[in-house]
Amino acid sequence: MNNKIVGLKVGYSISVLSLIFLLMGMGFVAEAQIPEPPQQEEVLPDADPLKVDRFNVEFLIVEGMHYLAIDNPSKALDSFMKAHQIMPDNPALNYQISKILKESEDTDQALFYISKATDKESNNYYYQVLKAEIHTDLGDLSSAIDTYEEIYELNEEAPDDYLLELAALYLYNGNPNMALKTYNRIEQRLGVLEEVSTQKQKIYLKQNKLKEAIAEGKRLVEAYPKVGDYAVSVSQILVSNDKKSEAIEYLQEYLLEHPNQAVAEMELAKLYRQTNEIDLALKYFDKAFSSEEITLEDKLNNFVALIQKFSKGENISELKKLGNNILNVHSNDANAYAANGDLYFALNEKDSAQFFYEKAVKINGNNLQLWQNLLSLEMENKNYQNVIEYADEAISYFPNQPVLYLYSGSAHFSLKDFKNAIMMWEQGKSIVYGNDRMKSSFAAQLADAYHADKQYEKAFATYEEAIKANPNNYFAINNYTYYLSLKKKNLERAKELSTRMVKANPDNATFLDTHGWVLFQKEEYQEALKFLEKAAENQNSATIIEHYADALFKVGQKEKALEQWKKAKSLGGASDLIDKKIADKKYYDASI
Repeated sequence: MNNKIVGLKVGYSISVLSLIFLLMGMGFVAEAQIPEPPQQEEVLPDADPLKVDRFNVEFLIVEGMHYLAIDNPSKALDSFMKAHQIMPDNPALNYQISKILKESEDTDQALFYISKATDKESNNYYYQVLKAEIHTDLGDLSSAIDTYEEIYELNEEAPDDYLLELAALYLYNGNPNMALKTYNRIEQRLGVLEEVSTQKQKIYLKQNKLKEAIAEGKRLVEAYPKVGDYAVSVSQILVSNDKKSEAIEYLQEYLLEHPNQAVAEMELAKLYRQTNEIDLALKYFDKAFSSEEITLEDKLNNFVALIQKFSKGENISELKKLGNNILNVHSNDANAYAANGDLYFALNEKDSAQFFYEKAVKINGNNLQLWQNLLSLEMENKNYQNVIEYADEAISYFPNQPVLYLYSGSAHFSLKDFKNAIMMWEQGKSIVYGNDRMKSSFAAQLADAYHADKQYEKAFATYEEAIKANPNNYFAINNYTYYLSLKKKNLERAKELSTRMVKANPDNATFLDTHGWVLFQKEEYQEALKFLEKAAENQNSATIIEHYADALFKVGQKEKALEQWKKAKSLGGASDLIDKKIADKKYYDASI
């Protein structure tokens, strides 16, 4: 519970001297001086004992307040306790001691001293509040309640804040009806307040008193008609109790009386979207998105939902208008441009999407997702040089993000710049931690680059690394086993891997072709033919058809082989030996 005491503590409005006079029961003297510590020789044998005690107490109080000022409560407590030995019944001194003990969590002792203070001055609400707080810390809520109630019985000038504490205590102590009565007391003193009305609504809802909860919300709206949040709160209570149509009707009536309340317009738009009243939803979203009162985050959350719901329908122009509204209000925020990029990406207008993503990263380059979106579009458009440049810039913001090195390496590889592709992928792979799938992806890409750069042994070792990191990386398995088959190297390992690959992917033509070709190179021609024929049925590829023809030739179906060689040539992309095979009606080995 939040303590709201505005009592005596370090930095209070009351001065040290005033506290001394309060403690000593003196009146304030304008020119009073802080006494120096007494010297032993000044205390005469026949001095008045009362004056000596008073003098010592003053010194100890000043010393204690000094220690509080320099944040040394233990020293302050020591000084106050010495003063307490001289004046044990002084209420202000007991209050100070109790306060320090409470803050040091010695609550039992704190209660003892504050009780001494309240016994002397029961109408001092500062003392009573501290006592109530200590009872609360001790878990004695009933005593805390009694103490707060006593504050208002004894002192009509006690601050209203303590009534809030009292109401909260009634709630915690399982007495919601007394909490409601206390909240009503607050309203009688201060009028309708948001905090009070909200708490009353919660109590009513917990008691299943929906009518009273709604009435309380409407009272708040009547008291503050231009605060749209209060009207929204009423509508949300209705919605949560399966009264969505009543919520819509209430907001409609509210906006008729109080137009241009953006928060209420946004809520009504959401309700219309949920009830599939698309035109009305877009109408109110248009109003809300044009307002500065609605946060960009709230707009974007709803904009994303609208894109998902309507981007394939007939409301594209309205969606674009909403996106433009967001930009008009939030023209300096990268997220506003990013959201428009997402819209145009969903609409398959990739050039416009790229334009907005570029604007977004220029405003704020610290958004990794934006860079990924932009790099993805550039890769799709085969703008490889742009990919390299954007990836370099993105890496300056996110040097430890492997995915950026993946894009850069892919662009270099596509440009046949294998050395730089290897460099980027090696860097990216070195910063992958705890993600075996990504490590496998990097290793597979690296292996492809090593192979393209004619570093064959390094390539094969790296393929094994990729497969070890992710045994289900079938693209790595496919490339690895195909290259092994072309070199007629380690064919048993190639067969083992490709067998597993086609078992997991029985309809993938590329994988079937690779496995068939591994078997072909092992001279298992009949078995190879089964897989190559199925691959040819699934995909009209020159390479696959040529492999199928080669297998046909090896099993003695020479006429059919010739027919398939001719088909492979017509498709384009067959091997350099295709013409020789057709001319000589004979298979020639193209292994490297």
